[in-house]
Amino acid sequence: MARYIHLTDLHYWSLVCNPLRMLNKRALGTLNLLIRRRHQIKTERAAGLITLFQEMDIDAFLIGGDLTTTATEEEFRQAADFLGRLTMLAPVYLVAGNHDVYTFESKRKERLEKYCQYWLPDEDTAAIDRLPGDVPLLRIPTVRPNLLSSRGSFQQDAATSLQTCLSEQQSQPMIVLAHYPFLPQTAAYHLGLNRGLGNGTTLRRILGGSEQPLLYLAGHVHVFSHTRDPEQPNLEQVTTRALFYAKKDRPGGFTEIQAAGAQFSVYPWVYRDGWQREALSSP
Repeated sequence: MARYIHLTDLHYWSLVCNPLRMLNKRALGTLNLLIRRRHQIKTERAAGLITLFQEMDIDAFLIGGDLTTTATEEEFRQAADFLGRLTMLAPVYLVAGNHDVYTFESKRKERLEKYCQYWLPDEDTAAIDRLPGDVPLLRIPTVRPNLLSSRGSFQQDAATSLQTCLSEQQSQPMIVLAHYPFLPQTAAYHLGLNRGLGNGTTLRRILGGSEQPLLYLAGHVHVFSHTRDPEQPNLEQVTTRALFYAKKDRPGGFTEIQAAGAQFSVYPWVYRDGWQREALSSP
């Protein structure tokens, strides 16, 4: 059996005081930080989390993006330090979140790549890796900068590379890692037009057309959910809690995936006065 940990939406944050650095979407993000988010994100829990992971037999960490809040140098330094500590325990595999390309300036300067290239795929297209335990991992890019919204994008080059990756794997069960859910809503969340995945129906069609069992891991919505696609029976989608959140209605957490042969078992973890593993989840 192999054990993987899905972490997402870390949202390391830093307040920006220089007004010249806020002549973009960062002004909205900084206002949100001042009013709400800095009180809701408890990154000081990282040390205890590392201790917990040291006690577990973990084969890989799967990171679903949103390492930062407004994609500043300071935030990426904090996130890269955390990923470096995880790497001392097991291999780390990363995809970008929309907050990691929060402004067009951060994307243009390739700030995510500057600090996190070691953990990213070589190209910004769909890519296959082999996890410890010989489980295929398919990483799919779903983000792009936006001036006002937090809408994602599944673009044509990603679609082409995804079809190639799926054809090469044939019928083998696989874990898929992306930032955005492909389902626009479940019993646990609802994504409006400004927060959903552009061309998500295309992604869903391609994944479902492969007919191979796929466990799709996503973030973005900050809640745990485990759903079987009602139209594509080969697809299970898991969304994971925001790692360091401390909202009463949306506590922080991560997800443990155990892989034994062709079977995946999903265990959500939640922070309630300490890290607690919840019961085995089923879609």
